[in-house]
Amino acid sequence: MPSTSNKNEAKSIFVANVKGGVGKSTLTIMLARALASVMPPQKITVIDTDLQRTTTEFLTLSNPEINIEFLPITPAFENTNISLVQQFIRQNEFRPGHVVIIDTPAGSSQRLWNLVGEGYSVLVPTTLSNADLAPTENFIRNIDKVKLRYNKNHPHLIICPNKVPFGQKDFSMMSDRLDNHDVVIGPPIRDLASVRHFYNGKYDKWDNQSNQNAQDDFKKFGDFVTKYIINGELDKIYNKEKLTKNIIPFEKANN
Repeated sequence: MPSTSNKNEAKSIFVANVKGGVGKSTLTIMLARALASVMPPQKITVIDTDLQRTTTEFLTLSNPEINIEFLPITPAFENTNISLVQQFIRQNEFRPGHVVIIDTPAGSSQRLWNLVGEGYSVLVPTTLSNADLAPTENFIRNIDKVKLRYNKNHPHLIICPNKVPFGQKDFSMMSDRLDNHDVVIGPPIRDLASVRHFYNGKYDKWDNQSNQNAQDDFKKFGDFVTKYIINGELDKIYNKEKLTKNIIPFEKANN
């Protein structure tokens, strides 16, 4: 039986996909900023394992109060830094109310995916295009194998639709494709890259005209993560409901 968590338990959240260019680093930034608006930023640690340092450089400027660690997982440092990330995750388990967010690089390192399999949840950004959905499905299948191998109910896999056209309401193609996988579909994000414009020079502010869509998506995404991951709603759903499909419609995030 799945265990039921609560909002006081420490959480480790990976942002991962074998496919590059789908928005992992930007989603990490968005998630860290969303959580920092509803919980003490000092209880958030972001681990940037991508050699490009996008997450580190952005959050250092926009949210210096968030703990940031740069541990690039590359062929030269893979074993050492994966071990360090594992250590962070295990230490975090004894820190009630803390959240560790891990931004991962693209690639197919099995040891890296085994590490991802140790998390509480995994956010998987992808567009609706077949070019992104096909490798994303393979990635999900890989993580499912890790969970089966160790007889684990975690991590919860949450698909984060990115670059969704304005007005798009039909997600049946994605839903049907992922029907046989143990995943949840989160709220769609129309332009994930717009999060990079949230920080403007010395002032952290919203432009209500040009960034209204981004602001709406930012809030819905933050509400979704807080409700289903931080507050443990996914555990409650998996405990109490026998789902005919393992996909929770993203509209439920607004309820």
